Amino acid sequence: MPVKKIPAATAEELTRPVWLRAVITVAFAVVAIFWQGETVTLLKFSIAGYFVLGATAVWDYAKVEAVPITLRGPLAMGSAAWVLSGVAVIFVDTAAAAAVVAAIGFAAMGAAELVGGFRARHDFVPARDQIILGAVGLLTALGLAIGLQLDPHGILGVAGMGVVVMAVVLLISGSGLLHDAKRGRASTR
Repeated sequence: MPVKKIPAATAEELTRPVWLRAVITVAFAVVAIFWQGETVTLLKFSIAGYFVLGATAVWDYAKVEAVPITLRGPLAMGSAAWVLSGVAVIFVDTAAAAAVVAAIGFAAMGAAELVGGFRARHDFVPARDQIILGAVGLLTALGLAIGLQLDPHGILGVAGMGVVVMAVVLLISGSGLLHDAKRGRASTR
């Protein structure tokens, strides 16, 4: 089976939103894993920041014309779910409630990326990354739903582990897109 390459122009357009999401994801992973003395306030605001900022990166990705409508629609709905979850988590009072809202956010975006990725995977090579990200998002949601009784440290740990995997996928994807974009620039010289 021949390897499908991403057109250089498409890679050029997708590089920024993928790297932006990768940086946001890495930042949340670092906070979730390494921050000491977690409180419900840190839990709420770190999840809110991750969801709202991550939604903007996903929205920027979905707006690229090369992204097929079969992926664009689910990503737009996932972005909206992340923004709503990000705002909602600020208004909860307990770690368990924050975990529920986070689980809903991860599940919504995970399902959106999984559905969109499966629909677009044959026509749009980068959609395969969405399948992985969607599966990890759904597993993270499941982990949060199972760990509702955890304290803020535990909830951030569960979310952080899922986000670490997402960060690795996004960094690899961003590097591949950057390479394909540079390949395209080099061939036009």
